[in-house]
Amino acid sequence: MHIDNSRRVLQPGQVDIWFCATQDRRLDSHFKNYEALISDEEREQYKQMASSDQGRDYLISRALLRTVLAQYCDAAADELALSTNEFGKPQLDTQNSGLQFNTAHSPGLTLCAVSSAEVGIDAEYHSDAGGMLDAADDYLSARELQALRSHPADGQLSLFFRYWTLKEAYLKARGEGLSTPLHDFSIILDGGEFAEFDGPDSEQWDFRVLAQNEQYTVSLALREHIESLNYFQTIPLATDEELPTAGEGLPKYEARSANRLTG
Repeated sequence: MHIDNSRRVLQPGQVDIWFCATQDRRLDSHFKNYEALISDEEREQYKQMASSDQGRDYLISRALLRTVLAQYCDAAADELALSTNEFGKPQLDTQNSGLQFNTAHSPGLTLCAVSSAEVGIDAEYHSDAGGMLDAADDYLSARELQALRSHPADGQLSLFFRYWTLKEAYLKARGEGLSTPLHDFSIILDGGEFAEFDGPDSEQWDFRVLAQNEQYTVSLALREHIESLNYFQTIPLATDEELPTAGEGLPKYEARSANRLTG
């Protein structure tokens, strides 16, 4: 189902999640328009890596962010004033301070989550994942580690990615870097889905694992009860399509290089 581009209004607890598969060749014909859309600073950064997969992903991610946010703001995509807070979290100018958003980037995929409450989204690509369980102590609390290690061995890696993306989404929503250490809060899962949060202001937060397949895990954190989730696939400046599930937005990524955009 295609959607129109009229200004979108967010209800309390609503999160809109926008997906773009960066290897989609339909994007190629729009690159000149994407370059014109972004700021001078963004354009200069893009030129430094334009010949790499990383440069392609960067340009698409900036175009995605601007075209998505413009659907919720009284400003054109190329007129949006974007900055970062002291911890590097992207934000809009004060004129649109009621709009909250966050982005995530993995090889072949860039996303933007938009809400009226503090929101964080994280996407992880399961590349060279075999050693990730050895590093679980660096990412998980004692409570999470106990749950992970008591899980059947053949499902531990999948469960680890759920913990990891949920925790990263929470930190990104707070926008305070690692001022809250990873070991100092716990996300309790039941059957792989969010059940409880043990951390600062725990009653204020809600979480979802949005999608997981053999290549990606995508998770969300919201400083409000999640009432509704809407999913969209987009080719910036071209088409927007509403999706029935988040999983429909995950591409089949064909690795060509080790370049990765941190998200």
